[in-house]
Amino acid sequence: MNKIFLNTFLVVGISLLFLTSCKKNNLVIDQGIVPPTFAKFNTILAADTIGTYYIKSTNDPFKLPVGITNVSGIDRTIQFSYSSNTAVIGEQYNTPPASLVIPAGKAMDSLTISGLFAGYPLSTRIDTLKIQISGSEVPASPYKSTYRLIMRKYCDVILADFAGNYQAIDNGNYGPYPMAIAPGSFVSTGPTSGSMVIKNLWDYGVPTNVTVNLDWTSPANFTITIPDQVFVGGDDIWIKGTTAGTFSSCDQTFTFRYTLYVKTTGVNYYANQVTKMNR
Repeated sequence: MNKIFLNTFLVVGISLLFLTSCKKNNLVIDQGIVPPTFAKFNTILAADTIGTYYIKSTNDPFKLPVGITNVSGIDRTIQFSYSSNTAVIGEQYNTPPASLVIPAGKAMDSLTISGLFAGYPLSTRIDTLKIQISGSEVPASPYKSTYRLIMRKYCDVILADFAGNYQAIDNGNYGPYPMAIAPGSFVSTGPTSGSMVIKNLWDYGVPTNVTVNLDWTSPANFTITIPDQVFVGGDDIWIKGTTAGTFSSCDQTFTFRYTLYVKTTGVNYYANQVTKMNR
């Protein structure tokens, strides 16, 4: 009897709890609360109100999601203003849309920004385009009405294009002297990684071949690492990377960071070397 009573009590209690929850939910629905209508950039987080646009040689556009917080039975227009301290329309980017129409029955679309690859002769150039929602048929969101678009150049990595002769300087004062990337030495190790052979790294008077690894997973940070390997076998001198170096597929410039050391003793031969190589 106690078990039957206890089970009945639990069922009744759960039912009351369920009914109470439904009542609470109904109260919110019955109040008829309608969220305010705002036009905004449809980014997920507040930090997403800034983004980077990597402009390729194909001038692929940047798509920025924009929307209104509710659906309407009529078309609605969102207007935009643009400003930049350095980027110029017609040089770094095409004339952007002054407005965007959100069709009836929809709440979101994309604003298209078209960069100009030719406007970025150097990969070091970076511009910021400030985009603001202004003068729309609905009020701009108080927290997502401004978007800062960082624009910079991006060049696809084609390993074979790196082959050939270069000039190099060691530690900012030794050189320039000839270096080279060996043709036919390229190995693809993944969609955004590979290796190649460098000739005459550190000194052209010491003819050496050094294998280096490249990684371009992050568009903003192309890196070079040097695995531990023989540098001059007869003298038992080895080479190993220290911190990661960098490279640019646009400018074909490379920075190598490494240490030369004696393998048997571990004593550094030349520590923390920095070699910069360019065409």
